[in-house]
Amino acid sequence: MSTFLRACLTLGVVGALAGPAGAASLTIWIDPAAGSTESTGATASLTFTFSESGPHDLLSIVVQNTTPAAIGSTLTAFGFEVPSVVSAASLASGGTSTYFDVLDRNVSVAPGWMNAAGGYDVMITSDHSFEGGNPNGGVTAGQWQSVMLSLGDTGLTPVALRDAFETLYDGAPGPFAIARFQQVGPGAEGSDKVGGRVPEPAGLAWLILGAALWQRKRSSY
Repeated sequence: MSTFLRACLTLGVVGALAGPAGAASLTIWIDPAAGSTESTGATASLTFTFSESGPHDLLSIVVQNTTPAAIGSTLTAFGFEVPSVVSAASLASGGTSTYFDVLDRNVSVAPGWMNAAGGYDVMITSDHSFEGGNPNGGVTAGQWQSVMLSLGDTGLTPVALRDAFETLYDGAPGPFAIARFQQVGPGAEGSDKVGGRVPEPAGLAWLILGAALWQRKRSSY
């Protein structure tokens, strides 16, 4: 391996792990490859960052709409499964975004093949509506918003809690995350429901290398 490539990989790993002291992160890709009802091309990412504040375990979620601008969409709701070690989940005080301010539990969605067993453990919307809801103020293509959840006291470190989520998702027999898109397409008349996946190890390595190459090019200016 060349010195340059080794440096790029090192830089990428450092960038991927950067964050608050003791924090640990996990990214879910909302991607048609994981299931899509309309195959519009709408995509997103959910970046989970686990941390602690006293006895409380916190989960920060950055919701980014990665739909290509040529397609366009508004992300209006998202849901995901949580491991059994999380007995309670609620929006932390002051943890809502300008749009996402409602958390519901065990929410079922249609069609059935996109529904998690027993419904999604956590569903975050603006008005208790996964299917509909007012899209104004939602996350449009290229934008992001964040929310903060309190997971109570799980007794796990941020790294162990992140690992528990990864283990659940790696072994999930069916859907474990979903996002709802409205105002999809040039005429903003379409909609979609898209499933979530975690990147394969090889894919993750390419993502890290790509980020490192971009950082090197940016620093050369």
